[in-house]
Order: sequence, then C-alpha cells, then structure tokens
Amino acid sequence: MDCKEVQERYIPFIDNELRMGELDAFLRHLEECQDCREEFDIYYTMIMGMRYLEEESEKNWVGSEEKLRDAQEYLTRCRIMYLGKIAFLAVLCIGCMILL
Repeated sequence: MDCKEVQERYIPFIDNELRMGELDAFLRHLEECQDCREEFDIYYTMIMGMRYLEEESEKNWVGSEEKLRDAQEYLTRCRIMYLGKIAFLAVLCIGCMILL
C-alpha cells in the first residue's frame, strides 16, 4: 500500500470500516512510513476532536497511539482465532479419518 492509498483510508480506519487485509497493510505502512504516521496523528486528532466536540459525549478520549495499538491487538486476536479454527478443523479431520 502506498502513501496515497493509506491517506485515503484514514477515515475508514477511524470508523473501523477496513477489512482485515486493508487493516494489515494500513498498519504496516504506518509502522514503516514516518511521514504518513505523523500525518495520521494530526488528522486523527483533528477528526476525533471535532467529533468529540460535536457529540458533547462523556466518552473518554482515545488518542491515535491507542487507536493504532488497539487495531494491532485486534488483528493479532483475529489471526490467533483463525489459526485456532484451522487447528480444530485439522484435528476434526484426523479424528474422522481414524474413525473410518
């Protein structure tokens, strides 16, 4: 994913609308590209600040660092669940083959 593609995904990321593959590429790019990371931090703070003021909500403020960390943890959990499902299916198939 290049810088322009990442920049186009700031809002979908903030709104939790990226698919797994997009999210993975987005996070990897931000880890590698300091310019995009700095731009994202500014953009995130600006967008979330406006939303926070518009909604006048009692929600706690979540900074860009925490948002990125949460997204990375989500990806990790999804990968672990996927591997668990694969392992379960493998054990199930082996069990069925043994019973036959």
